[in-house]
Amino acid sequence: MMAVSAAALAACGLFGANGTYTKPVLDAAIDRNSRQYISSMISAGDSGGFWIAADPVEFVNLADDRTALLTVRRKVPYHQFSSPYPWQPNFRIEPLSDAHSIVVQTQSCRVYEAWSTSFANGVLSAYSGANWSLREPFAPLEPGAPSSMASGLSLYGGMVRWEEVAGGAVRHALVWAAPAGTVAQWSFVSPASNAEGIAFKGSSAYQLPYGARLRLRSSFDTSHFGPQSAAIARAMKTYGIYLADTARDNELYNAAALDGINHWDQHDLASLDEIHITDFDVVALGRVARVPGR
Repeated sequence: MMAVSAAALAACGLFGANGTYTKPVLDAAIDRNSRQYISSMISAGDSGGFWIAADPVEFVNLADDRTALLTVRRKVPYHQFSSPYPWQPNFRIEPLSDAHSIVVQTQSCRVYEAWSTSFANGVLSAYSGANWSLREPFAPLEPGAPSSMASGLSLYGGMVRWEEVAGGAVRHALVWAAPAGTVAQWSFVSPASNAEGIAFKGSSAYQLPYGARLRLRSSFDTSHFGPQSAAIARAMKTYGIYLADTARDNELYNAAALDGINHWDQHDLASLDEIHITDFDVVALGRVARVPGR
């Protein structure tokens, strides 16, 4: 069953080949202010290494044409849900405060995501969310709109799934949460559509906008990394990482394995702590926008 499910996800793709998430950035131009952006994060308090959960709390739920469609009850009036979500009572929600939910309809190849999700008495509720076709190029949301992430980016699109690592390669960009207060308060660049609004703790005019894509330098030595951390680091070098949200430290996202077994190796993944923000370059940003009304 796991092999069938993993094959179904692979067949859906990830917003098309050579697109927003899947285009390599090995030869992409570096932003002329890359060094200043990185320095500003350091001055604002980004001093720790990267990490990813050894016991993931994110889940990819699989739906098909038999799965019921539920209208999402809005927890706030200003965030809309454009269509009902496929949902069944055994679907899993992240048990931490973010309460992310991710559902992939494997026949239509559409991903549904939400933040602050709850399900009780047959009612599905959420604070914000979005859904996209995985077969089509990633479509940024309207300016000012979040998804399951503050930036409006796709959590599913940028998370590391065990089945990818087990297959030997993660072939897409990753989403990343920077330490809160070390990035711009209200600025973003495409493909992001929003920012979290947490005040910048530093004094530099160079504040990294949400949606910025960073690339781990090819010279960074991973020869001593285990297979899991090495696969993640290779993706950071080849496809980069998107600034998608904030957390207490430099957090990457991964999903529990589809077979329900925790295959992640804590000792292996601990090597990611050796990677710091100073080991990255900022890929050329393009036009920086501001959240409407801010």
